[in-house]
Amino acid sequence: MNSVLEIKGENKGEILEVITQETATQSDLQKFKDALKAKKLQEEPVNILFIFKNIDGNTPKAMLEAWKMVTLLKSIKKSAIVADESFVGLNENIEKLIPGVSISQYPLEELEAAREWLRE
Repeated sequence: MNSVLEIKGENKGEILEVITQETATQSDLQKFKDALKAKKLQEEPVNILFIFKNIDGNTPKAMLEAWKMVTLLKSIKKSAIVADESFVGLNENIEKLIPGVSISQYPLEELEAAREWLRE
């Protein structure tokens, strides 16, 4: 099975982008955790851009669990979530799950706006 998780922006100074399509597997989640740890070693705080396309209901929750497990939350300042309609707004839940991280949600067509916000 092809990995449905793609990670960009692993170089210093770049926004970490996590693109997920369909269902994230355990190995995808591990890849995400490894990328997050590597990024944290380069620089802090880290800003993350999540892009969700055609996902099933559990994927965002799994991603958040992985994110929480890495417990690098103190090193994350902002996170933008860009998603199509398959992503059911988790806004309030996320804010509660991940205190201290500023989170914004954007539709897919506003990907650039999300990147701009993370650069501010």
